[in-house]
Amino acid sequence: MAAGAGIGIGVAGVGVNESLHRGKVWEKWIRGRRDGETDDLHVVIADTTTQSPYVTERFEDADVFTRSEERTPVVTEETKATLQDHYDGLEYGVIVSTTDAIQIREGGTVSREAFNDVQIFDEATAIVARGHFRLL
Repeated sequence: MAAGAGIGIGVAGVGVNESLHRGKVWEKWIRGRRDGETDDLHVVIADTTTQSPYVTERFEDADVFTRSEERTPVVTEETKATLQDHYDGLEYGVIVSTTDAIQIREGGTVSREAFNDVQIFDEATAIVARGHFRLL
């Protein structure tokens, strides 16, 4: 994938098979794996109309977030343990949307720490290299 307009293709440290994305966090999600199936547990997406995040999916089997935390999820050790009681594996993901004239959304799985470090509409920089997404 080519770097978006205005990103700067000549950025030091970004190779030919890598693309750099600067923009706002567009989506955050948590997925759980159980019995070979993957479930979306919690998905928060930017609503550009109201300029606020909204929740599209929610984990109902355990009370992981209070209503005030739903839109700004941070997975603590306690929350992680609660989710692990119900799922064999967890994935955390983020999607960054560039703010250039040509909007590009790029995302993927991230560590729990990276997931916790950003919220919807936060400015973020990500690199995609060899099919792997990473927040910088």
